Amino acid sequence: LHLPKPTRVTMWLMISCAVVFVAQIFGGSDFRMDFFRWLGVYRPGSHEIWRLLTFQFIHGGARHFMWNMLGLYFFGPPVEKHLGSKKFLIFYLVCGAVGGLCFLAMSFIWPEFEFIPLVGASGGVLGCLMGCAILFPGFTVLIFPIRWVAAFYVILYILSLTHDRDLADAAHLGGMGAAAAWILLMPRLRGAARDASLKRKQGAWDRKMKQRAADQTEIDRILDKIKSDGLNSLTRREKDALKKATKRQQAEEDRAHRL
Repeated sequence: LHLPKPTRVTMWLMISCAVVFVAQIFGGSDFRMDFFRWLGVYRPGSHEIWRLLTFQFIHGGARHFMWNMLGLYFFGPPVEKHLGSKKFLIFYLVCGAVGGLCFLAMSFIWPEFEFIPLVGASGGVLGCLMGCAILFPGFTVLIFPIRWVAAFYVILYILSLTHDRDLADAAHLGGMGAAAAWILLMPRLRGAARDASLKRKQGAWDRKMKQRAADQTEIDRILDKIKSDGLNSLTRREKDALKKATKRQQAEEDRAHRL
């Protein structure tokens, strides 16, 4: 069986999670629980923003680690190839971080869970699943269309969160929601920002042209006054305006010669 090599960032994310997981195993149960408290996301540590990144590299057990790495292996590379390595890394970590924030929000609603830490890469991995579902609707998972799979998980997590109060599913939904927002809304936001920038530039150009036209009208009036009444008839303001216009014309001629 030949399995494809994972893309660069996906591979390093998997390696990082594996190194941390091995450290958890050899550190013993006490070390593992301390690890969760130091690096996991939970309500008493909600002010420590860095936890929104570190919790994504810790796992609660072998099965948790295995399923997350399997999902990252299959769903990470297509999204990484589409976004590019740098953007994919940001995408993955943002999906996980949004998942962590959703978990924290639920812990404020249900305070009995405030001391249970959240760990795992599920938010980022499920963000990759949602990304594949949106970007590559022709993909199948076993025999099922990937959009069916994504919809199934969304429904499952909503039911689990509302009925069983499984706060980890808030993180799962947060990761999937962040991925959908990134892929569906970001191009529109970038387009809107680009259009706004073009409008600002066009507005600045129009104002510049109007000012030049007004300046030229004033210079034409001053030149007509010189013709009719002589140079000595000019006021100080008119002489200054004429000097500025002469300097501006010389500067434009110099630029034209350099081109």
